[in-house]
Amino acid sequence: MSQTWDNETADFDGTEDVNADTNANMNGDAMDDTSVELDDSIITANNREGRRLPPLQVNGLDESEILAYAPPMVCDRVHWDTVDEFDASVLVSVLANSDTPIEAYCRTWSDGQHRIWVTEGSGHAARDIIRDWCADNEVEAVNIRVINSVPFRDLDQIPGTLLADLIGEAVDWLFPRVNGIRRRLVADLDLVDDDDVRSMMYLFVSDHMDRYDADRTGRNGTLTLLAFLMGKLRTWPQDLARQAQGRPIVNDRIKIAAAMDAFCTREQRNPSEVELADELGMSVTDLRQRAQTIESLSRMRHYQQLSQYASSDGDDFGTEVVADHDVEADATSHSRNAELTKVIMAAVNDQDTVGKRSQDPLALAAVYLSYWEDMSKAEVARELEILPKTVTAKLNRVLGSAADSLAS
Repeated sequence: MSQTWDNETADFDGTEDVNADTNANMNGDAMDDTSVELDDSIITANNREGRRLPPLQVNGLDESEILAYAPPMVCDRVHWDTVDEFDASVLVSVLANSDTPIEAYCRTWSDGQHRIWVTEGSGHAARDIIRDWCADNEVEAVNIRVINSVPFRDLDQIPGTLLADLIGEAVDWLFPRVNGIRRRLVADLDLVDDDDVRSMMYLFVSDHMDRYDADRTGRNGTLTLLAFLMGKLRTWPQDLARQAQGRPIVNDRIKIAAAMDAFCTREQRNPSEVELADELGMSVTDLRQRAQTIESLSRMRHYQQLSQYASSDGDDFGTEVVADHDVEADATSHSRNAELTKVIMAAVNDQDTVGKRSQDPLALAAVYLSYWEDMSKAEVARELEILPKTVTAKLNRVLGSAADSLAS
Protein backbone atom coordinates (compact mmCIF):
# COMPACT_ATOMS: atom_id res chain seq x y z
CA MET A 1 0.00 0.00 0.00
CA SER A 2 1.39 3.36 -0.95
CA GLN A 3 1.77 5.60 2.07
CA THR A 4 2.39 9.25 2.73
CA TRP A 5 5.49 8.04 4.58
CA ASP A 6 6.99 7.39 1.16
CA ASN A 7 7.02 11.10 0.44
CA GLU A 8 10.72 11.74 0.83
CA THR A 9 10.51 15.48 0.23
CA ALA A 10 7.99 16.63 2.81
CA ASP A 11 8.01 20.42 2.85
CA PHE A 12 9.09 21.70 6.23
CA ASP A 13 11.46 24.55 6.95
CA GLY A 14 12.84 23.53 10.33
CA THR A 15 10.66 25.80 12.42
CA GLU A 16 7.63 25.51 14.61
CA ASP A 17 4.75 27.72 13.48
CA VAL A 18 3.11 29.10 16.59
CA ASN A 19 -0.15 29.59 14.70
CA ALA A 20 -0.32 26.06 13.27
CA ASP A 21 -2.80 23.46 14.47
CA THR A 22 -0.14 21.42 16.21
CA ASN A 23 1.16 24.27 18.29
CA ALA A 24 -2.32 25.68 18.86
CA ASN A 25 -3.17 22.56 20.84
CA MET A 26 -0.09 22.74 23.04
CA ASN A 27 -2.12 24.54 25.69
CA GLY A 28 -4.86 21.87 25.85
CA ASP A 29 -6.63 21.35 29.15
CA ALA A 30 -5.12 17.91 29.63
CA MET A 31 -1.52 19.04 29.18
CA ASP A 32 0.87 20.42 31.76
CA ASP A 33 3.36 22.02 29.45
CA THR A 34 5.22 24.63 31.45
CA SER A 35 8.54 23.51 29.98
CA VAL A 36 7.51 23.91 26.34
CA GLU A 37 8.56 27.53 25.92
CA LEU A 38 11.48 28.01 23.51
CA ASP A 39 13.81 30.85 22.74
CA ASP A 40 15.07 31.95 19.36
CA SER A 41 11.92 33.35 17.73
CA ILE A 42 12.09 33.58 13.95
CA ILE A 43 9.86 34.31 10.96
CA THR A 44 8.77 31.19 9.09
CA ALA A 45 8.46 30.64 5.34
CA ASN A 46 4.77 31.62 5.67
CA ASN A 47 5.80 34.93 7.25
CA ARG A 48 4.47 33.92 10.65
CA GLU A 49 6.13 34.10 13.99
CA GLY A 50 7.71 30.80 14.94
CA ARG A 51 10.35 29.22 17.11
CA ARG A 52 13.36 27.23 15.99
CA LEU A 53 13.21 23.60 17.09
CA PRO A 54 16.27 22.68 19.15
CA PRO A 55 18.76 19.86 18.49
CA LEU A 56 18.49 16.93 20.91
CA GLN A 57 21.12 16.01 23.50
CA VAL A 58 21.62 12.40 24.65
CA ASN A 59 24.23 11.32 27.22
CA GLY A 60 26.21 14.49 26.60
CA LEU A 61 26.21 13.97 22.81
CA ASP A 62 24.46 16.18 20.28
CA GLU A 63 22.12 14.49 17.79
CA SER A 64 24.53 15.31 14.98
CA GLU A 65 27.33 13.47 16.77
CA ILE A 66 25.17 10.37 17.25
CA LEU A 67 23.90 10.32 13.68
CA ALA A 68 27.43 10.85 12.35
CA TYR A 69 27.99 7.13 13.01
CA ALA A 70 25.45 6.50 10.23
CA PRO A 71 26.05 9.16 7.56
CA PRO A 72 23.21 9.79 5.08
CA MET A 73 23.28 8.10 1.68
CA VAL A 74 21.11 8.33 -1.41
CA CYS A 75 19.67 4.94 -2.33
CA ASP A 76 16.91 3.26 -4.28
CA ARG A 77 14.38 1.47 -2.11
CA VAL A 78 12.62 -1.78 -3.05
CA HIS A 79 9.36 -2.01 -1.13
CA TRP A 80 6.92 -4.96 -1.06
CA ASP A 81 4.75 -7.21 1.05
CA THR A 82 4.37 -10.98 1.42
CA VAL A 83 1.40 -13.18 2.20
CA ASP A 84 3.27 -15.06 4.94
CA GLU A 85 5.89 -13.87 7.44
CA PHE A 86 9.27 -13.39 5.87
CA ASP A 87 12.71 -12.15 6.94
CA ALA A 88 13.84 -9.80 4.19
CA SER A 89 17.38 -9.55 5.60
CA VAL A 90 18.31 -12.83 3.81
CA LEU A 91 18.08 -10.90 0.54
CA VAL A 92 21.05 -8.69 1.47
CA SER A 93 23.45 -11.59 0.87
CA VAL A 94 21.43 -12.74 -2.17
CA LEU A 95 21.91 -9.34 -3.82
CA ALA A 96 25.58 -9.17 -2.81
CA ASN A 97 26.25 -12.60 -4.38
CA SER A 98 24.23 -12.11 -7.56
CA ASP A 99 25.79 -12.10 -11.04
CA THR A 100 25.92 -8.32 -10.76
CA PRO A 101 26.67 -7.74 -7.05
CA ILE A 102 24.52 -5.04 -5.49
CA GLU A 103 25.26 -3.47 -2.11
CA ALA A 104 22.10 -3.63 -0.04
CA TYR A 105 20.77 -2.72 3.40
CA CYS A 106 17.71 -3.92 5.25
CA ARG A 107 15.75 -2.45 8.13
CA THR A 108 12.42 -3.50 9.63
CA TRP A 109 9.59 -1.00 9.93
CA SER A 110 6.61 -1.33 12.25
CA ASP A 111 4.08 -1.79 9.42
CA GLY A 112 5.38 -5.30 8.70
CA GLN A 113 6.18 -4.58 5.06
CA HIS A 114 9.61 -5.33 3.61
CA ARG A 115 12.20 -2.79 2.49
CA ILE A 116 15.61 -3.19 0.93
CA TRP A 117 17.83 -0.19 0.18
CA VAL A 118 20.34 -0.56 -2.65
CA THR A 119 22.89 1.60 -4.41
CA GLU A 120 21.28 4.46 -6.31
CA GLY A 121 20.41 3.38 -9.86
CA SER A 122 20.24 -0.35 -8.96
CA GLY A 123 16.65 -0.41 -7.72
CA HIS A 124 15.02 -2.03 -10.77
CA ALA A 125 17.76 -4.65 -11.13
CA ALA A 126 17.43 -5.47 -7.42
CA ARG A 127 13.65 -5.75 -7.80
CA ASP A 128 14.03 -8.34 -10.58
CA ILE A 129 16.48 -10.37 -8.49
CA ILE A 130 14.17 -10.24 -5.47
CA ARG A 131 11.14 -11.26 -7.57
CA ASP A 132 13.01 -14.22 -9.10
CA TRP A 133 14.36 -15.35 -5.71
CA CYS A 134 10.89 -15.20 -4.15
CA ALA A 135 9.44 -17.27 -7.02
CA ASP A 136 12.21 -19.88 -6.72
CA ASN A 137 11.76 -20.16 -2.94
CA GLU A 138 7.95 -20.21 -2.93
CA VAL A 139 7.66 -16.83 -1.22
CA GLU A 140 4.53 -15.04 -2.44
CA ALA A 141 5.63 -11.43 -2.95
CA VAL A 142 2.96 -8.77 -3.44
CA ASN A 143 3.21 -5.35 -5.13
CA ILE A 144 6.99 -5.07 -5.48
CA ARG A 145 7.84 -1.48 -6.33
CA VAL A 146 10.90 0.75 -6.53
CA ILE A 147 11.28 4.24 -5.12
CA ASN A 148 14.27 6.04 -6.59
CA SER A 149 16.76 8.34 -4.87
CA VAL A 150 15.67 8.37 -1.24
CA PRO A 151 17.82 9.31 1.76
CA PHE A 152 18.91 6.43 3.97
CA ARG A 153 21.06 5.88 7.06
CA ASP A 154 22.39 2.49 8.06
CA LEU A 155 21.41 2.87 11.71
CA ASP A 156 22.98 -0.46 12.65
CA GLN A 157 26.28 1.44 12.65
CA ILE A 158 25.26 3.49 15.71
CA PRO A 159 26.85 1.82 18.75
CA GLY A 160 25.24 0.75 22.01
CA THR A 161 21.92 2.23 23.06
CA LEU A 162 22.50 5.66 21.53
CA LEU A 163 19.86 5.16 18.83
CA ALA A 164 17.19 3.95 21.26
CA ASP A 165 18.03 6.78 23.66
CA LEU A 166 17.80 9.34 20.84
CA ILE A 167 14.40 8.01 19.76
CA GLY A 168 13.18 8.10 23.36
CA GLU A 169 14.37 11.68 23.78
CA ALA A 170 12.58 12.73 20.58
CA VAL A 171 9.33 11.10 21.75
CA ASP A 172 9.62 12.77 25.16
CA TRP A 173 9.91 16.15 23.46
CA LEU A 174 7.19 15.63 20.85
CA PHE A 175 4.50 13.85 22.86
CA PRO A 176 3.31 16.75 25.07
CA ARG A 177 3.44 19.18 22.13
CA VAL A 178 1.14 17.38 19.67
CA ASN A 179 -2.12 17.26 21.60
CA GLY A 180 -4.15 17.98 18.48
CA ILE A 181 -2.57 15.10 16.57
CA ARG A 182 -3.14 12.76 19.50
CA ARG A 183 -6.82 13.67 19.61
CA ARG A 184 -7.18 13.02 15.89
CA LEU A 185 -5.61 9.58 16.27
CA VAL A 186 -7.98 8.63 19.08
CA ALA A 187 -11.00 9.99 17.19
CA ASP A 188 -10.18 8.42 13.82
CA LEU A 189 -8.88 4.98 14.80
CA ASP A 190 -10.76 2.14 16.48
CA LEU A 191 -9.48 0.72 19.77
CA VAL A 192 -6.86 3.47 20.16
CA ASP A 193 -6.73 5.38 23.44
CA ASP A 194 -4.47 8.27 24.38
CA ASP A 195 -2.45 5.82 26.49
CA ASP A 196 -1.55 3.95 23.29
CA VAL A 197 -0.32 6.97 21.37
CA ARG A 198 3.06 7.22 23.09
CA SER A 199 4.14 3.71 22.08
CA MET A 200 2.74 4.31 18.58
CA MET A 201 4.76 7.51 18.37
CA TYR A 202 7.93 5.64 19.38
CA LEU A 203 7.45 3.25 16.46
CA PHE A 204 6.67 6.17 14.15
CA VAL A 205 9.90 7.98 15.10
CA SER A 206 11.91 4.76 14.83
CA ASP A 207 10.55 4.15 11.31
CA HIS A 208 11.58 7.61 10.13
CA MET A 209 15.05 7.77 11.65
CA ASP A 210 16.70 6.14 8.63
CA ARG A 211 15.51 8.85 6.23
CA TYR A 212 16.47 11.95 8.20
CA ASP A 213 18.93 14.08 6.23
CA ALA A 214 20.81 16.43 8.56
CA ASP A 215 22.41 18.22 5.60
CA ARG A 216 19.10 19.61 4.40
CA THR A 217 18.79 23.33 5.04
CA GLY A 218 16.00 25.90 4.80
CA ARG A 219 15.68 29.65 5.04
CA ASN A 220 16.22 29.39 8.81
CA GLY A 221 19.22 27.07 8.72
CA THR A 222 19.76 23.36 9.15
CA LEU A 223 16.77 21.03 9.47
CA THR A 224 16.97 19.50 12.94
CA LEU A 225 15.66 16.03 13.74
CA LEU A 226 12.68 17.45 15.65
CA ALA A 227 11.76 19.74 12.74
CA PHE A 228 11.90 16.78 10.35
CA LEU A 229 9.71 14.64 12.64
CA MET A 230 7.24 17.46 13.28
CA GLY A 231 6.70 17.82 9.54
CA LYS A 232 6.05 14.07 9.20
CA LEU A 233 3.70 14.02 12.20
CA ARG A 234 1.31 16.45 10.55
CA THR A 235 0.12 13.76 8.12
CA TRP A 236 0.50 10.81 10.51
CA PRO A 237 -3.22 10.52 11.46
CA GLN A 238 -4.23 10.59 7.79
CA ASP A 239 -1.69 7.88 6.94
CA LEU A 240 -2.92 5.57 9.69
CA ALA A 241 -6.57 6.22 8.79
CA ARG A 242 -5.84 5.37 5.14
CA GLN A 243 -4.33 2.06 6.22
CA ALA A 244 -7.26 1.25 8.52
CA GLN A 245 -10.18 2.53 6.42
CA GLY A 246 -8.93 2.66 2.86
CA ARG A 247 -7.37 5.52 0.95
CA PRO A 248 -10.43 6.57 -1.15
CA ILE A 249 -12.73 7.12 1.84
CA VAL A 250 -10.18 9.11 3.83
CA ASN A 251 -9.22 11.17 0.79
CA ASP A 252 -12.89 12.00 0.14
CA ARG A 253 -13.38 13.04 3.76
CA ILE A 254 -10.34 15.31 3.64
CA LYS A 255 -11.38 16.88 0.31
CA ILE A 256 -14.94 17.56 1.49
CA ALA A 257 -13.72 19.12 4.73
CA ALA A 258 -11.16 21.28 2.86
CA ALA A 259 -13.79 22.42 0.34
CA MET A 260 -16.20 23.38 3.12
CA ASP A 261 -13.46 25.33 4.91
CA ALA A 262 -12.48 27.14 1.73
CA PHE A 263 -16.09 28.08 0.93
CA CYS A 264 -16.84 29.24 4.50
CA THR A 265 -13.69 31.36 4.53
CA ARG A 266 -14.54 32.97 1.20
CA GLU A 267 -18.32 33.40 1.57
CA GLN A 268 -18.65 33.62 5.38
CA ARG A 269 -21.43 31.01 5.42
CA ASN A 270 -21.93 27.27 5.04
CA PRO A 271 -22.28 26.00 1.46
CA SER A 272 -25.42 24.39 0.10
CA GLU A 273 -25.20 20.91 -1.34
CA VAL A 274 -25.07 22.29 -4.88
CA GLU A 275 -22.39 24.84 -3.96
CA LEU A 276 -20.28 22.19 -2.20
CA ALA A 277 -20.52 19.89 -5.22
CA ASP A 278 -19.46 22.78 -7.47
CA GLU A 279 -16.55 23.55 -5.13
CA LEU A 280 -15.38 19.95 -5.44
CA GLY A 281 -15.97 19.79 -9.20
CA MET A 282 -18.39 16.87 -9.03
CA SER A 283 -22.11 16.24 -9.43
CA VAL A 284 -24.53 16.41 -6.50
CA THR A 285 -25.28 12.70 -6.94
CA ASP A 286 -21.57 11.83 -6.66
CA LEU A 287 -21.22 14.06 -3.59
CA ARG A 288 -24.20 12.38 -1.92
CA GLN A 289 -22.80 8.91 -2.59
CA ARG A 290 -19.40 9.80 -1.12
CA ALA A 291 -20.94 11.52 1.89
CA GLN A 292 -23.17 8.50 2.50
CA THR A 293 -20.16 6.17 2.37
CA ILE A 294 -18.29 8.29 4.89
CA GLU A 295 -21.34 8.47 7.17
CA SER A 296 -21.91 4.70 6.96
CA LEU A 297 -18.30 4.02 7.91
CA SER A 298 -18.57 6.43 10.83
CA ARG A 299 -21.70 4.66 12.11
CA MET A 300 -20.00 1.27 11.90
CA ARG A 301 -16.88 2.50 13.70
CA HIS A 302 -18.66 4.46 16.45
CA TYR A 303 -21.32 1.95 17.41
CA GLN A 304 -22.47 1.75 21.05
CA GLN A 305 -23.36 -1.42 22.90
CA LEU A 306 -26.86 -1.75 24.37
CA SER A 307 -25.39 -2.82 27.69
CA GLN A 308 -22.16 -1.89 29.41
CA TYR A 309 -22.57 -4.53 32.11
CA ALA A 310 -20.54 -7.70 32.15
CA SER A 311 -20.44 -10.79 34.29
CA SER A 312 -17.56 -11.68 36.58
CA ASP A 313 -16.15 -14.07 33.97
CA GLY A 314 -16.07 -11.33 31.34
CA ASP A 315 -19.18 -12.34 29.36
CA ASP A 316 -21.65 -9.62 28.45
CA PHE A 317 -25.08 -10.01 29.97
CA GLY A 318 -26.65 -8.03 27.13
CA THR A 319 -29.99 -6.25 27.29
CA GLU A 320 -33.38 -7.82 26.65
CA VAL A 321 -35.67 -5.70 24.48
CA VAL A 322 -39.18 -6.33 23.13
CA ALA A 323 -39.05 -7.20 19.44
CA ASP A 324 -41.22 -5.19 17.08
CA HIS A 325 -42.22 -8.34 15.17
CA ASP A 326 -43.32 -11.91 15.85
CA VAL A 327 -40.29 -14.14 15.22
CA GLU A 328 -42.36 -17.32 15.17
CA ALA A 329 -44.87 -15.83 12.75
CA ASP A 330 -42.08 -14.64 10.45
CA ALA A 331 -40.57 -18.12 10.39
CA THR A 332 -43.86 -19.84 9.46
CA SER A 333 -45.52 -17.10 7.39
CA HIS A 334 -44.38 -18.37 3.99
CA SER A 335 -45.85 -21.87 4.35
CA ARG A 336 -49.00 -20.52 6.06
CA ASN A 337 -49.65 -17.95 3.32
CA ALA A 338 -49.11 -20.55 0.62
CA GLU A 339 -51.65 -22.90 2.21
CA LEU A 340 -54.18 -20.10 2.71
CA THR A 341 -53.85 -18.98 -0.90
CA LYS A 342 -54.40 -22.54 -2.09
CA VAL A 343 -57.55 -22.89 0.05
CA ILE A 344 -59.02 -19.56 -1.08
CA MET A 345 -58.38 -20.26 -4.75
CA ALA A 346 -60.12 -23.63 -4.38
CA ALA A 347 -63.02 -22.03 -2.48
CA VAL A 348 -63.76 -19.42 -5.16
CA ASN A 349 -64.39 -22.11 -7.75
CA ASP A 350 -67.97 -21.85 -8.96
CA GLN A 351 -69.49 -25.27 -8.26
CA ASP A 352 -72.56 -24.50 -10.39
CA THR A 353 -70.60 -24.17 -13.63
CA VAL A 354 -71.34 -27.01 -16.08
CA GLY A 355 -68.33 -28.83 -17.58
CA LYS A 356 -64.84 -27.56 -16.74
CA ARG A 357 -64.69 -25.91 -13.35
CA SER A 358 -64.01 -22.19 -13.45
CA GLN A 359 -63.22 -19.64 -10.78
CA ASP A 360 -65.66 -16.96 -9.65
CA PRO A 361 -63.79 -13.64 -10.07
CA LEU A 362 -66.40 -11.67 -8.12
CA ALA A 363 -66.00 -14.00 -5.13
CA LEU A 364 -62.22 -13.64 -5.25
CA ALA A 365 -62.49 -9.84 -5.53
CA ALA A 366 -65.00 -9.70 -2.65
CA VAL A 367 -62.66 -11.69 -0.38
CA TYR A 368 -59.67 -9.52 -1.32
CA LEU A 369 -61.45 -6.19 -0.83
CA SER A 370 -63.03 -7.28 2.44
CA TYR A 371 -60.00 -8.78 4.17
CA TRP A 372 -56.97 -7.17 2.51
CA GLU A 373 -58.38 -3.71 1.81
CA ASP A 374 -60.58 -3.59 4.97
CA MET A 375 -63.70 -2.53 3.06
CA SER A 376 -67.24 -3.00 4.42
CA LYS A 377 -69.75 -5.11 2.48
CA ALA A 378 -71.50 -1.96 1.26
CA GLU A 379 -68.18 -0.53 0.00
CA VAL A 380 -67.38 -3.80 -1.74
CA ALA A 381 -70.81 -3.83 -3.38
CA ARG A 382 -70.31 -0.27 -4.69
CA GLU A 383 -66.78 -1.11 -5.90
CA LEU A 384 -67.94 -4.23 -7.76
CA GLU A 385 -71.32 -2.73 -8.79
CA ILE A 386 -73.30 -5.62 -7.31
CA LEU A 387 -75.89 -5.90 -4.54
CA PRO A 388 -74.76 -6.12 -0.89
CA LYS A 389 -76.62 -9.41 -0.45
CA THR A 390 -74.61 -10.81 -3.39
CA VAL A 391 -71.39 -9.83 -1.62
CA THR A 392 -72.61 -11.53 1.56
CA ALA A 393 -73.50 -14.72 -0.29
CA LYS A 394 -70.14 -14.95 -2.05
CA LEU A 395 -68.19 -14.26 1.15
CA ASN A 396 -70.18 -16.84 3.10
CA ARG A 397 -69.63 -19.46 0.41
CA VAL A 398 -65.87 -18.85 0.14
CA LEU A 399 -65.28 -18.62 3.89
CA GLY A 400 -67.38 -21.69 4.56
CA SER A 401 -65.49 -23.71 1.94
CA ALA A 402 -62.14 -22.44 3.21
CA ALA A 403 -63.03 -23.34 6.80
CA ASP A 404 -64.03 -26.86 5.78
CA SER A 405 -60.77 -27.31 3.83
CA LEU A 406 -58.61 -26.11 6.72
CA ALA A 407 -60.53 -28.30 9.21
CA SER A 408 -60.12 -31.47 7.15
